[in-house]
Amino acid sequence: MKFVYFLNYCKKLKSHPTLIVQTKPMPSPKLLKSSFILITFHILIGFPNLLIAQGPSAPIVESIVLSKNCPIPDGPDLVIKSPEIVLKSVDDPYCPKINDIQLVQVTVHNPGDEVRSVGLEVLLTLDGNRLDQSQRQIFTIPPYETSRMLHDVVLEAPGRYRVAARIWDTEFEKPIAESDQGVNRQFYIATPDDLAAAQEQLVVMESSGKAPRPSPLQFDPPDLRWESVNVLPEHLLRGETLKMRLNLLNVGGDVVQDVLCKVEYYNERQPRRRTTIANPIANVIAPGETVTFDLEYIPPTDQLLGEYKISVTVDPDDQLTELKEDNNAMESETIRLSDIRLLLPSDSFVFDENGLFLFQWDSLVFAEFKIQVGVDDKFEDPRLYFDLPQGDRWIADKELVPLTGELPGMAMGLMQTSQKNKLFWRVIGRNISGQQAISDVQSFTIKPTSDAS
Repeated sequence: MKFVYFLNYCKKLKSHPTLIVQTKPMPSPKLLKSSFILITFHILIGFPNLLIAQGPSAPIVESIVLSKNCPIPDGPDLVIKSPEIVLKSVDDPYCPKINDIQLVQVTVHNPGDEVRSVGLEVLLTLDGNRLDQSQRQIFTIPPYETSRMLHDVVLEAPGRYRVAARIWDTEFEKPIAESDQGVNRQFYIATPDDLAAAQEQLVVMESSGKAPRPSPLQFDPPDLRWESVNVLPEHLLRGETLKMRLNLLNVGGDVVQDVLCKVEYYNERQPRRRTTIANPIANVIAPGETVTFDLEYIPPTDQLLGEYKISVTVDPDDQLTELKEDNNAMESETIRLSDIRLLLPSDSFVFDENGLFLFQWDSLVFAEFKIQVGVDDKFEDPRLYFDLPQGDRWIADKELVPLTGELPGMAMGLMQTSQKNKLFWRVIGRNISGQQAISDVQSFTIKPTSDAS
């Protein structure tokens, strides 16, 4: 058998090698070996480039949502099965009309473990022709997060609209990914000729007895889930207002109305003892829409101190039929409830020996304070810590600048005596009746000044 090997690159696959076989006199073994090495070299170069272009960590277009969803199916073919649907689209409030504004929301997900900056382009076509209302925008997406782009489209003409999205590099020179057919969206505004033809066809069908019976439109069920539960502050003082922002999202296919939600507050040590603090109601949530609740709550003054969480549930009585029934609940990050909140220095702060030593804290239930500084984080041995101010004195302020002899003087002496390189501090509060409370403990260090010699 006589063979010769020739290597060529396929333009369609960009750097992917194609092997072409033709009959010619068989070359020498050395030439065969050289050809094999050359083929292997090009394959090793070509395939990595192909993998880089289509790597699994590249951002993807997760969804495209329209503010106006017509009852005409918006699949890739946009099939109109009956004239009745065309005529109904004229009066249906959920169908787009000429001069309406169609709001397009594109969600892009970063599946990788690195921050990605990409360009996003919304592609619009009308009856197959590109519209000049397409939009480009640059996004920076954190790892495993999603970003959304909103684009208003003025519907100036009837016809079949197609909405797609494409991800580029930040210079909009190299495409990275494009939305799949199943993600792309289409909608339809009937032309005068379409309406006339549909009306004529319906008359013919009625005269022949083949007119369809009116039937209700069928949509996918709604699917409600919490997008985020944010609370501020994360360290809450007794008597302070807790602020909450709750974002509820409908990722299903139908509109829901008067949806009940439940917001609960509980101690992490007693998760079954929950207090319902709010029952907000979402009046209307269309597909792809997010409803935001801004709520406030002040814990009772006799509330047990400790760590708490906010738990939110949509449709707690299970009155709605949804695509998924197991994604209706979400919890906040841990909220620390205490009487005294330490502000400065922050934990593990480093003071300069010749710098300013400033201590700050906050409290809403105590009027007098003193701080304790020492090398023992338990504050069990009085020889290993001292009070500021010293003795029986207390201060009404919520900040303190120690005397030079106290800090760094006494503190440096304690560290040298106990051979420690870290200090701890806490605040004691006292109210009018003499009741006291102690804050958390935080650490700090003092950086000695270098000797001039």
